Amino acid sequence: MTRAAASLTSSNPSEQNNRFLRFLLAGLVNTAFGYTIYAAFVFIGAHPQLALALQFAIGVVFNHMTHGRFVFGTRGYSRFPYYVLAYVAVYLFNAAALKILMTLGAGAYLAQAIALVPTVLLSFKLVSAALRGSPSNSPDGEKGAS
Repeated sequence: MTRAAASLTSSNPSEQNNRFLRFLLAGLVNTAFGYTIYAAFVFIGAHPQLALALQFAIGVVFNHMTHGRFVFGTRGYSRFPYYVLAYVAVYLFNAAALKILMTLGAGAYLAQAIALVPTVLLSFKLVSAALRGSPSNSPDGEKGAS
């Protein structure tokens, strides 16, 4: 059993709280990394939707490593396809939120900053499910193996 699988089956509230705090910390790092990429592309003249797509494409590998290793203690990429699916769903949600907020009059920077809050909450739910997995859908039969 991997360290991630052991920690996921643990009923120790302290361990669960620590994992949640690690997820929040990784999320802050990932958000800062992603927003910096987004802002840089907008700064050099990219359309906000293109900047968002590029940010997500670049960020998926970086974010998988921080979530997988730092939060869930997984190694490798066996859960990567599930992570990408979760990431695409988060991207689609974020793109729609960005478009709506900009239609309502928010500028590109403010719109994305506002969209981050619900996007991060959705990301927490979907990424957690993608990286934890279950014995029946993990190629090596262990929860969270990646």
